[in-house]
Amino acid sequence: MKRILTVLAAVVCLCGCEKFFTPDSITMSSSGETITVETIIFPETLDILNYDGEGVHSPEYDEENEVFTVTYEWLTASIAKDSFNGECWEMTLTAEKNTTGKRRTLYVGGMHGNLASSMKVTQK
Repeated sequence: MKRILTVLAAVVCLCGCEKFFTPDSITMSSSGETITVETIIFPETLDILNYDGEGVHSPEYDEENEVFTVTYEWLTASIAKDSFNGECWEMTLTAEKNTTGKRRTLYVGGMHGNLASSMKVTQK
């Protein structure tokens, strides 16, 4: 029984990055913050869009640091090439301070093979 539980735990760990983004959506502090999420999207396909599809459709690439970065309105997303762990990349999201007094939302997305997906990023 103990061996079966160990095998199941290993399978769950290995499948941790089967979703496009982990977590699927996030809410960030109004004071601004930086968080890290996991993703399987290819870094060169990273984008940030609003609900109407307006935004930045391709990242800038910093060759010296090997980082793909995209910024739109109040949100910056970046993926370093060396953050790949064999299954997924670490993506850093940085939100500026929200001085509007209103909740705001953007969508960070990209491609994995021929499939596209995005995660909802809301700021209080």
